[in-house]
Amino acid sequence: MDHQSSQSQYLKQFLGKKKVAPGLSNDGSAENYKENFLSIGGSKNSQKSLASPEKETIKIEPTTEKPLQRKEFLWENNAARFSDAEMPFLSGRSVKQLESNYRELMMIEANIAALSKGGNTIYISSCSDGDGKTISAISAAYALSFYSGKNVLLVDGNHHNPQIHNLFGISPSPGFFNLCTGNASVEEVVLPTIHKGLSIITIGDVDERSGNKDPVKRVIEELSIHFDYVICDGSSVMSSSLALRDIKYFSTVLLVLECEKTRWEVLQIAEDKIKKSGGPATIGVVFNKRKYYIPSGFYKLISKK
Repeated sequence: MDHQSSQSQYLKQFLGKKKVAPGLSNDGSAENYKENFLSIGGSKNSQKSLASPEKETIKIEPTTEKPLQRKEFLWENNAARFSDAEMPFLSGRSVKQLESNYRELMMIEANIAALSKGGNTIYISSCSDGDGKTISAISAAYALSFYSGKNVLLVDGNHHNPQIHNLFGISPSPGFFNLCTGNASVEEVVLPTIHKGLSIITIGDVDERSGNKDPVKRVIEELSIHFDYVICDGSSVMSSSLALRDIKYFSTVLLVLECEKTRWEVLQIAEDKIKKSGGPATIGVVFNKRKYYIPSGFYKLISKK
């Protein structure tokens, strides 16, 4: 008997002595033995085949929850902490001037919505000093709070000539710079005014320096959560490099121009500077100090026709 036949006979004898599960074939072939072995394992352990099936992978997308608006920054709740005598306010002359332009002010929210595309942070600048951007910033904030019923925050971000604290008759500190450096909290610097819906942050201590990277970005992102609109009275684009540093953290930019003074070429240069600094692609323009060469009553009469 040769070696191959003896090995085959031995294999048959060996398999013939093995116990098999009921209902399974006692075939001596290696192929059937493998199948029987796998079947026994499945019936004994009440499991599937030993060959592991492909597992279905479920991709879980990370979710980022938007921080909730804090109710203490709503004007009604914040104003309840102060008496009327303690809250800052604009002079009667300033309010009268604002209300005389109510037709233009009532259109501000619609004009801003067309520019912002969902954003709620607005940086108001100018091509040169003295164009009236501070008055324009106050007018926009007053209009959005008084005529549109929004919760508005007006921030003084003018590094060189801050004026918000003077116009509202309060101290400049603590304020925006203290918040950026981490030396003051949001609760300490946000002040409700006597004008419903309007809160302000003054300039703060301009000599303080922050060790944090992009402190303005962090502060503006935090403030934008708690208010419908955050309006910053910034520095002039042509006279301050800090304006170009801060402007890129806002969703909308408005450039205030003095009528018949600001040249078209200067506006183009300012626009190029804003875009190269990473600012918003869409820039709005506000024409200020319009001159009337005929009595203003005629202009109003013509506009009605």
